[in-house]
Amino acid sequence: MTGAIFVTGATGYIGSYVVSELLRTSDQRLALLVRAGSQPQARERLWRALQLHMQFEEFYELLSQRVEIHLGDITLPRLGLGLEDFERLARCIDSVLHIAASLNRRSAKACLNVNLRGTLQVIKLARAAQDDHGLRRFSDVSTSAVAGRRSNETVTEDAAI
Repeated sequence: MTGAIFVTGATGYIGSYVVSELLRTSDQRLALLVRAGSQPQARERLWRALQLHMQFEEFYELLSQRVEIHLGDITLPRLGLGLEDFERLARCIDSVLHIAASLNRRSAKACLNVNLRGTLQVIKLARAAQDDHGLRRFSDVSTSAVAGRRSNETVTEDAAI
């Protein structure tokens, strides 16, 4: 799978819309990071997220033709992938859509872990792809949860962490 778009958060609310649109309106291959214990569990999670957007037959056909599922977790080193799998993934992607996020406002630790540390792991994958063959695009869909306890304050990029 060369020239694929790597997507995090595909099983989430926004991610399901983005993935279904990419599958319907482009011929681009997708490499999806899905948090699950096995490929069947990952496919089931993905189906649950996409079933509002397409019929099962379409999902199954697109899954078999243009989607590669990687079992992992953005909060773990190398996205929870083994070194060989991480390096192979870096070689096959040309774009990154980082959509995964924690909206858990009751746990600053969960938000920090997913929204900051998880993003750092995705950036490391993007950097590896860039160093290997170049990266066409890196897009990050963020949340207000990255602002911590700030309110009524504008945080500029230069003042960010």
